[in-house]
Amino acid sequence: MPIAFLIYVVLCLLVAFIARKSKLGSLRTLVLAFLLTPLVAFIYVLLFAALDDKSKPYSHEPVER
Repeated sequence: MPIAFLIYVVLCLLVAFIARKSKLGSLRTLVLAFLLTPLVAFIYVLLFAALDDKSKPYSHEPVER
């Protein structure tokens, strides 16, 4: 039984590590993985969490003239 729990925790941490650069963040994804399952959280990250891309042409910063 403790081995299964350890595997579950490691999988949750792995999903949180994968989502560290997404808009969700690693802590929010870790909580989601614990509450649901790591598989559901991983699918959620892949489908709905866009990565923070600094190379986007549109920015919210004012344009200098």
